[in-house]
Amino acid sequence: MHPDACPDIGPICQVRDEPPQLHDQRFTVAELRATVEHGLTDALGVEVQFPLRLNSTTVRFTALDGTPLVLDYENIHHRDETLFGLGDPWVMGRYAGRLGGVGLAARVGFTVPLGGTVENPFALGDRGLSHQHVQFGTGTVQPLLGLEASHTWGQWGARAWGQAQLSLVENRFGYRSGHRFAAGLAAEGPVVGALRFLVSADVANEQPERWDGLVQQDGNLGRTDVLAGAGLTYPLGRVRLGLNLRVPVYQYIIGHHGQLSYPGILQLTAGSTFGGADR
Repeated sequence: MHPDACPDIGPICQVRDEPPQLHDQRFTVAELRATVEHGLTDALGVEVQFPLRLNSTTVRFTALDGTPLVLDYENIHHRDETLFGLGDPWVMGRYAGRLGGVGLAARVGFTVPLGGTVENPFALGDRGLSHQHVQFGTGTVQPLLGLEASHTWGQWGARAWGQAQLSLVENRFGYRSGHRFAAGLAAEGPVVGALRFLVSADVANEQPERWDGLVQQDGNLGRTDVLAGAGLTYPLGRVRLGLNLRVPVYQYIIGHHGQLSYPGILQLTAGSTFGGADR
């Protein structure tokens, strides 16, 4: 939610003196991510991830006192819409080994710029033209780095991980996303029978985005989120099913305008191995 006033509201301000407004925008965001990993040797492997993304948006316009407004013109900034498309796939190589009783894994790779991108929305807005802020990709190849350490004690296990997605250049529209960093801790153990529980703590940091080399004060200025999670996993034949819920327990959002707050992230997973000696 953010306030807006002329001349930023749009071309209607050239026709009449439009009173200030509040824009209350809500997003329903979903992603289906398919991950395929192939072990070349006991230590080396390759991994490819294909994300499909859904973004459904609704917006409510009100006066500053909360009185609902019904606009008799098209708002150039926001609209009710549903977008669906491919995100940027990930391609990574993996090296795994052990140090004493600790399993270690390192991943190095890159993103493939296949996700949809948009023209500079701030430049279009300054010209009074309709524009889009939602993007499914970055438009550039971005390096990926990851480290993981894990250990098991009988039926109990723990894992620590870290990941970086680096943005080094801008795309053809002058967009350069911010670097993204994430790290987490997780522990799992038995509940009853084959049912297992999982608890986790994650931190995610996103640096400011840039358009034509500039950090727009109405754009993504960066944020840090700390999330606590809990979930369950259960094997069904050769398929392991998982349900996990993560909720933000701390958020540091720079600027708030153009940033999202959210109640939590619900994750459903299904995974299996095949092609091994026990097939």
